[in-house]
Amino acid sequence: MMTSAQLRALYSALITMAAVLAGFGVMYGICIGLGVDASPAILAAALSVGLMRRAGPLEARALLGKFLMLPLIALAAGLVGLALLRLPVFGAALFAGGIALSILLRQYGARAAALGRVIALPLMTTLVVPVHIDTERGGWITPLLVISAGVVSLASTSIVAWIADKLGFADDPEPERVRVAQTARPGQLPIATRMALQMLTALALAFAIGLAAFPQHWSWLVLTAFIVCSGAVGRGDAIYKGLLRLAGAIGGAFVAALVANIVFPTPAAYAAAVFFVLFLGIWLRQINYAYWAACATLIFALLQGSQNADIVPLLAMRVLGIVIGALCGVAATWFVYPIRTEQLVRKRVAETLAALREGLAHAPGSPAHETHLAELGRHDRELQRIAPPVNLHRRVFGAANPEQHPATWIGLMRGLLAEARRADFDRAHLGAEMRRLGGMLKAGSAAPARDKDPG
Repeated sequence: MMTSAQLRALYSALITMAAVLAGFGVMYGICIGLGVDASPAILAAALSVGLMRRAGPLEARALLGKFLMLPLIALAAGLVGLALLRLPVFGAALFAGGIALSILLRQYGARAAALGRVIALPLMTTLVVPVHIDTERGGWITPLLVISAGVVSLASTSIVAWIADKLGFADDPEPERVRVAQTARPGQLPIATRMALQMLTALALAFAIGLAAFPQHWSWLVLTAFIVCSGAVGRGDAIYKGLLRLAGAIGGAFVAALVANIVFPTPAAYAAAVFFVLFLGIWLRQINYAYWAACATLIFALLQGSQNADIVPLLAMRVLGIVIGALCGVAATWFVYPIRTEQLVRKRVAETLAALREGLAHAPGSPAHETHLAELGRHDRELQRIAPPVNLHRRVFGAANPEQHPATWIGLMRGLLAEARRADFDRAHLGAEMRRLGGMLKAGSAAPARDKDPG
């Protein structure tokens, strides 16, 4: 039997695939009708995957803004792709600058952050699905198709999300990335600026190594550096994401090697296999990112041709590129305005503990109490987001003093939150456990950092 979370993940994957197939089908028909290469159809499908991860309630004003911006930004991303093909160094500078700008916009409010996501999505999509603008033969057609891919993908995701909502299968949009800090302290850089500089460094390293050592496959390094560095809330989180990316790539390469000799009877069967693996990746990604990385590697192998005799060496090169790209991302988060994981966990737990104390001061059932319960839910999700790296660190390296390990603090804090949500919780016991956890945090701040900081 599936858990409720697994069922939600399955519904989400089915809804996303409906949007992906709709966008791909429409653009594929347009490309075939015009007698041109079908890569814009793949672009529409990839854009649909990204858009569905943020698909929330349909608001006319926001939707209109996306319809105006996304096609133009998709075209700009296509031009960046052309620059990467013709003038790689210049294209790399444009790409890295665009991604850094999308991160910098986060410090200017929700609308600016939304614009940043609209900028980043086509750039990353064209990195995965290059669309080369042919300026020599029918040069006006491909730019128009790139714009159409943006419109079609946005329309397909909006319509599918609306239908799902009407049928009662609305998917919860992916939550925003965890905030590393509300505001910067006096004399410190804003957190969005820190993250943008980290990303800029990671992409610069990945482009430099990739263009020099992997001229045909530099995108593997760049994509991995982006994934590892994107939204990393601390040094340990970057390492954890790099390990998941690597584990998934190795697993996917192993499976791809096993199926390398499969010959599909028809193009339709081949396309069905690719979309089925994509569906598995979208579904299992919500359980663990490593599954998505494995499916992405398998899709890459299928797109290269399952009977390609050179597929195994190519997969080995892909794994090597992912290792190097992950190291670029980790290096940036460790040496460019780094945020120590232990410091981050203590801050998050202390904020949650203070919010819990404030919530307990209100009478159960009162409007203020309900508001604080919702706030505690947000704190709980943030703790859940930063827990995996420290939990892995404790499993691998142990802890000389368990009470001084960040994983212990998170576990105790989440337990207190769960107890506080119960209607019949013991206030005296809860208060005693809160004081105990507060004492651990104070003792931890004065203790040596060894054995408790995974990064």
